[in-house]
Amino acid sequence: MTAAPHAAPVRASHRARGASGGLTGAMAAEWTKLWSVRSTWWSLLATAGLMLLAAPIIGSTMVNNRRGGPLVSATEVTISTVYIAQFGLIALAMLAITAEYTSGSIRTTLQAVPRRGTLLLAKTLVVGAVCLVAGTATGLLGIAAASLMLGDLTTVDSGEAVATALRIGVHLALISALTVGVAVAVRSAAGTLTIVFVGLTMVSLILSATDMAPLEYVADRLPDAAGTHFMNADGTPYGPMTALLFVVGWAVLVQAVGYLVLRKRDA
Repeated sequence: MTAAPHAAPVRASHRARGASGGLTGAMAAEWTKLWSVRSTWWSLLATAGLMLLAAPIIGSTMVNNRRGGPLVSATEVTISTVYIAQFGLIALAMLAITAEYTSGSIRTTLQAVPRRGTLLLAKTLVVGAVCLVAGTATGLLGIAAASLMLGDLTTVDSGEAVATALRIGVHLALISALTVGVAVAVRSAAGTLTIVFVGLTMVSLILSATDMAPLEYVADRLPDAAGTHFMNADGTPYGPMTALLFVVGWAVLVQAVGYLVLRKRDA
């Protein structure tokens, strides 16, 4: 993060002590810290910028691939673009943890909130809420950009657009929770970004490319594939609610690993 390393956590710790304490106070502190640094704003701007830049390009590619076929849906274009734009929100979630370890301000945070489970939950809820709203807004932005840039070459339904944007927001909130879990365990920005990138893209691609049914079965239940089924409200090979449960399960699993590491290792 780019602000002074200790100022935000100190202010946040005072806020936490003055609040009702417990989870509520911890969330108030995390909210203050998150919005008091420039990296949060840059991450949100990067997310919007990536969506605006990539959606027309991906949409044009999809249109060219379907010459003479059915029109491309603006929601389909946006969902395909999420896998680029999501890294802006992944950076936001990552820096909420790793910047404190880099600056050493995590010690102040743990003094203000010594219960590590409460601390992790507070960070996850605050970051998840921000990514839910930002992800939904980014989804609507992508749908609008694809519709405007592609014009008559695409289709869009307002009801479907809103529902898809909400699903995108939920998916990105869960991915941010997963990222927080990785960041707590790894404690470095480079390590977190590498693990999340490989886990969300490379592993699924490699397993799917093997043409082996058991590995393809696993690949289709990893967070990126399950997230795609959920955002598309796809019924094949499983329904959207099952897909949501897979993404939730991965987020909870990674959070549990992060919590165990946070408990056992000193700041």
